Amino acid sequence: MKKLILAGLTVLLFAACQEKEQRYFSESSEINTLKAGIASYEAGDWTTWKGHFADTAKIYVNSDKSISVDARVTNLQEMSSAFSKYGFDKEEEFIEMVLDKEKETWVYYWAQHNATIAANNKQLSNPVHLAVQFIDGKIVEEHVFFDATEMNKEIDAFANLSTGEKAIMSGVGKLVKSWNTKDLAMFKSVTDDNFVRNTNGVTEARNQEEYTDMMGVFHTAFPDFKVAINDYFVKDGKAHLNWTVTGTNTGVFMENAATGKKIRTHGYSILTFNTEGKGTREDAFFDNMELYTQLGYTVSPPK
Repeated sequence: MKKLILAGLTVLLFAACQEKEQRYFSESSEINTLKAGIASYEAGDWTTWKGHFADTAKIYVNSDKSISVDARVTNLQEMSSAFSKYGFDKEEEFIEMVLDKEKETWVYYWAQHNATIAANNKQLSNPVHLAVQFIDGKIVEEHVFFDATEMNKEIDAFANLSTGEKAIMSGVGKLVKSWNTKDLAMFKSVTDDNFVRNTNGVTEARNQEEYTDMMGVFHTAFPDFKVAINDYFVKDGKAHLNWTVTGTNTGVFMENAATGKKIRTHGYSILTFNTEGKGTREDAFFDNMELYTQLGYTVSPPK
């Protein structure tokens, strides 16, 4: 009899576990809808993005006060127009659907959002969290959480520039982009024929051709070469830039074989522009020894 009772309890316990409602999901149609909405945001397809929301949906952005879907579209259009590139890091994202105790359907999303300011090619990166409620397959409520301090500062700083200063920073953005994309035609489009480059007080290039030859040396030595603007200000026709350069030495550099080592070096440049908005001169300053040390080079004392 005791064995029969224990067997009965086991059956009841098993049945109870089987009847327990699933509350956490890694796959669902709602998750797919949110992912499609994120893709629409990254593509700037605002019509498709709106289509995932109910007409009466409420959106909360770092606030307890809601805005409409149309107002959010306007905000996103204004924000994205300041970027040359933006989107979420898909390799580090996490998404799940939860049925809460009130039987409401929520999809939660965490990811790193990366963007490049169009005016100066400055890189921005910050974590974003979305909490999205669905009813009948449509988003009825969305909560967006992220630290907008740095992004707003950059956008406001550019908005407060004069027309001439904006033209200069637009030129800076194209110069940086030409470095990062190996686009020599873009470089030539925003510089004077006799563009001069001085590095630590020594003239390295006296015209566009010599400058592009110098670019070629770095692009060959560091195929993943990238310049990021950390900070800037514009005054008297000159852009003052704090920058960071990164890359991996997989090609010949200064007649030396590739080391396979990564570099990360900081520097400061003053870019001068003429009245036509074209760059005429760059004075760059950085620690060459830091660069050589990172590559594994050594310096021998004189004999």
